[in-house]
Amino acid sequence: MWKDVITLTGDKTRVVAKLTDGKFDKNGATQESLVSALQHLDASKFYLMEDEVTRFINCASEGKGEAYEGIVIAEKRNASLLVVLSEHDMIASMVVTGAYGGRGLQSSEIIQALADANVIKGINKAALKKVFVVSNKLAGGETFTQPVAQGKEAINGKDAKFLPLVEDVNKRILAPQSVKGQDKIDMRDLGETITVSENDPVMRRQPATKGEPGFTVQGKILLPKPGVDAALVAGNGTHLSPTNPNLLLASINGMPVFRNKTIDVENAICLNNVSVATGHVKFKGNVVITGDIEPGMIVRATGSVTVGGFIESADVQAQGNIEVGKGIIGHTATEGEEKSCTVKSGSTIKANYAQYAELQAGEDIHLAVHSMGNVIRCAKDLIVLDEKETQGTLSGGTAKVGGKVVCLNLGVEGDTVTHLEAFANFNRFKERIASHKDQYKQAQEGTMDAIRKELEFKKRPKAERTEEEELEINERKEKANERLEKVKNSLDLLNEEFELAMAANTVEAKSKVFTHVTVQFGEEKVVTKRVRGPSIFSFNQYEIQVSSKLEDEDVGV
Repeated sequence: MWKDVITLTGDKTRVVAKLTDGKFDKNGATQESLVSALQHLDASKFYLMEDEVTRFINCASEGKGEAYEGIVIAEKRNASLLVVLSEHDMIASMVVTGAYGGRGLQSSEIIQALADANVIKGINKAALKKVFVVSNKLAGGETFTQPVAQGKEAINGKDAKFLPLVEDVNKRILAPQSVKGQDKIDMRDLGETITVSENDPVMRRQPATKGEPGFTVQGKILLPKPGVDAALVAGNGTHLSPTNPNLLLASINGMPVFRNKTIDVENAICLNNVSVATGHVKFKGNVVITGDIEPGMIVRATGSVTVGGFIESADVQAQGNIEVGKGIIGHTATEGEEKSCTVKSGSTIKANYAQYAELQAGEDIHLAVHSMGNVIRCAKDLIVLDEKETQGTLSGGTAKVGGKVVCLNLGVEGDTVTHLEAFANFNRFKERIASHKDQYKQAQEGTMDAIRKELEFKKRPKAERTEEEELEINERKEKANERLEKVKNSLDLLNEEFELAMAANTVEAKSKVFTHVTVQFGEEKVVTKRVRGPSIFSFNQYEIQVSSKLEDEDVGV
């Protein structure tokens, strides 16, 4: 049936269905007969327009004039392509659709498609060649996608770096040297004491970099984020080189002490040990002891104290850090009796372990192996955990911690009582918030008072008002509103800080919590009555909540 109504156009690019004798068998107009008719015309690969085929059948059945005029139902089509941008215009891909009886893509068409899509940067010529080749092999309507251009991300600048040119004496003392030719560590070989002389270079600044700009495939420049720069600042006992502002030199002879982004050169005393032979040590500067501080000895320093060995039943106090290579050891004492070993730092305390001692720090306390029977106070965090998180038991004694507590095991088997107060700054926060609320209330009253005065002023006849009075009232109102806004912002920030502190300052045991452990937040306390797995104790101002890190574990205390 179709053979009688379809013909090729003169240029052999289209197939036209046209009714000539007024007879049309709709039932005979099957898909199979149409395919056969197209093959007969050598047009089987043409693009068949299904909607137009349906339109012709309907028009022919109804005898409409369009069927006699002719309707194009198939046509030859060359391969086509579409340029698609993705990844925020960082990638341009070509989607090629195979030809329907026509030819593949031409080079000029590929170039023009890039131009139409404004793709001008990061073009891959090999990918374009692949598009050209594949377009001649695709079946009609088959698609192929090929990325042909890629942008370049901007490379952000690097922050300024401060590179020390001398060794850190603390690392030297706390990490003894290897014996030559052996794998063992000689705990007595601590190397030579690190000192510098006047004008020795101690630190070099590597300035921040600006970074490198990038671009999209359409040529839009992507600006990099420059690195954060910071100037090299002279510390105590150091000065900037007169010829190189990026070089820090020692001003005096002494021991280099690492600070944030600078180095101090300070007076230091270096001793093998502190014992009755040396006497008590009181020094304005840093104290470095390669061995031990023996029982009964007193050490005082305005700087830091570094001990390569033990502190045993001694009294050690420093304004700076106290770092102990081995342990802090006291002796058991009856309740109420003072500890035989006291270690107090204005900054941090670090040691492998501590037992039966009094520890006090203005910042953090970090013990790697265990804390046993100690009286601990620290303004920030208490960490009883090694770097690999395989050791770290906090048991016995008391601890009052301003921030959070992290350990591997909390408590021990048996009846050892452990009392732990975390987020000890809770009450101080509440007092500050209460004070800010009082200030806010006063500021509100000040604003209301200014508004009342303004209303009273406006009630008076205009003849009785003066410009000076109006200016004074407006100024008073403006100041009152400014103060109210300032106090409100301060209160909001404090509340936000408080919420963040409550969320962060928890008690976390990464392995086990044993019985007879008292955990306190503010005035609230809980006492553990059974052994638990990994747990986190937190506080919401009203109650202590205990969450298990094992999903199937009961969360009861």
